[in-house]
Amino acid sequence: MTRATMPADTSNRRLATILFADVVGYSRMMRADEERTLVDLRAHLAELVAPVIERFHGRIVKTVGDGVMVEFGSAVEAVRSAVELQRGMTERNAGVPADRRQTFRIGLHLGDVIASDGDVFGDTVNVAARLQGVAEPGAIVLSVAVYEQVRDKLDLPFRDLGNRSVKNIDRPVRIYALDPSALAEGVAVPAVQGRRHRRLTAAIAAVVAVALAGAGAFAVYSDRIVLPAQEGPPAARVPAEAGLSVAVLVFANQSGDPGQDYFSDGLTEDITRALGRFKQLTVLSYGAVLPFRGRNLPLQDIGRALNARYIVGGTVRRMGPRVRVTTQLSDAMSGTQLWSEQYDDDLGDIFAVQERIARRIAGTLATNLQQIALQQSLRKPPDDLDAYDMLLRGRAMATEATRSGNRAAREMLEKAMLMAPNYADAYAELAEKYFERATFGWSEFARQDIDTAIRYAQKAITLDDESVLAHGVLARAYAATQKYDLALAESERALDINPSDADVLMARAAVLLWTGRLEESIATAEAALRLNPNVGPEAALNLGIAYLLSRRYADAVRLLEAVRARFPAYPLLDLPLAGAYAEMGRNTEASEALAEGLRKNPHLDAASFGTRFQDPVLQRRVEDSLRKAGLN
Repeated sequence: MTRATMPADTSNRRLATILFADVVGYSRMMRADEERTLVDLRAHLAELVAPVIERFHGRIVKTVGDGVMVEFGSAVEAVRSAVELQRGMTERNAGVPADRRQTFRIGLHLGDVIASDGDVFGDTVNVAARLQGVAEPGAIVLSVAVYEQVRDKLDLPFRDLGNRSVKNIDRPVRIYALDPSALAEGVAVPAVQGRRHRRLTAAIAAVVAVALAGAGAFAVYSDRIVLPAQEGPPAARVPAEAGLSVAVLVFANQSGDPGQDYFSDGLTEDITRALGRFKQLTVLSYGAVLPFRGRNLPLQDIGRALNARYIVGGTVRRMGPRVRVTTQLSDAMSGTQLWSEQYDDDLGDIFAVQERIARRIAGTLATNLQQIALQQSLRKPPDDLDAYDMLLRGRAMATEATRSGNRAAREMLEKAMLMAPNYADAYAELAEKYFERATFGWSEFARQDIDTAIRYAQKAITLDDESVLAHGVLARAYAATQKYDLALAESERALDINPSDADVLMARAAVLLWTGRLEESIATAEAALRLNPNVGPEAALNLGIAYLLSRRYADAVRLLEAVRARFPAYPLLDLPLAGAYAEMGRNTEASEALAEGLRKNPHLDAASFGTRFQDPVLQRRVEDSLRKAGLN
């Protein structure tokens, strides 16, 4: 685009940040396989680019061949969007043959633009386009105008490239870059102030929270939320207390071949990175633990040196075509082992195996550490609680899956929010409790409670865009209100943030179930079960229904019987269990399960169960099973 293409009418001017992205080597890929290249590009645009741009409040101005031009009102949102796009493309390229991988170059510039008929023109557009051409594959290049807007707001490793002359621009442009190596680390892109908040101790956070509450930032009432007229300071997420600091030591290579060190090193890095996605934990960097590699020191000494309460260690042993990984979690204060597990896998694609094992280890470790945090909180006296402890106690109260437990949990979480008005996790937890209140049959105004859950979850995301629980609640709530596209998008966002979180996987499995993708739903739910076998009743209900619809009746019975024994008051497990019994010809047990289900749901009829399904055929199939069990 040149100056000659600008429209004559220059009256509609505005300040904007322009982003240009194009695919490296697109012409070569088109020559090699035109149809496949087009299909892949369209998938990237529809499944990654468009949702990311929308989430960061951008507007796709146009797509041109292999590129896309986007307008943002905020430079911060533009850069965050660019980072998400590059990281998303890295993840999408994982496992894709090298000749099919599409990689973006991205350029950004901030300045005055001329708007006309939905398009934008001017030097700002030209500069952004030229900066995209300067970028390396997988990198982001931004002008000094953008850099000055984001340097103190985003904690990112910008590299100063100095002044550069760019084509058709008559003055040098000072530019900065974010290289692929920096973007591939999977680290969040928080506001700098937000990161400082996260590093505070829980005690300091509680003091700040009480001060904010006293200042009258906002008030919460039992069934409605009153938000402030203006946004307050960045999210003061109450961090994991020092007691949840974790160091992952370099896993020992026991294969007898020093040439295999790369695998154990890579596995350690992947576990550290995956564990770091759990915001409840403070995880030391891989570089911090390297000085202790191969040193046989007491755990207490390592813990003191690293200021880590918990130590993760392990070994890797390759045995022909298989690999065995053992891992242990230890208390660095006492030197005692708290948990251990062994993982075996076939060595096909070695890096895929490494990632798969790392995710399982991180997910299981996080589950155990969060349970430890809960036990620590429950041992505290009631007059020594801060917002973090109240959140943990609220979560514990809700695990009994009863009406009274849900009410007590909501009361505790509302106290946590009053203590810490910008505590995103408290909003997200409260959103989940309102959603459960509605969907578990404990509310006379179910739709109102779902709407409340959506509002709380959205508020949590405004405070912390990477709140996986909030995205997961939104996914389930949107599915419940038959907004299936939004539900899928939110579940994908949660999965992008933390694919090792069992709750994230269960939220994704729920959305896949209600949209009719049964096999994917089952596979996702079973992956969650491997991370946390003690799933709640809602997740078990969804998986039980998926088993029922897939004619895996024995699996449905085994799961639903076990979870019903743990949650006898939960009102819905008896129904798919009755259907599975009936399909297996176990009619007496079907009648008994149905009678118990009707005792808990006296007004239920077959046609009203499963109304969340996008495909009415699936609802009718569930209805048929319930009718076989005797439900009219």
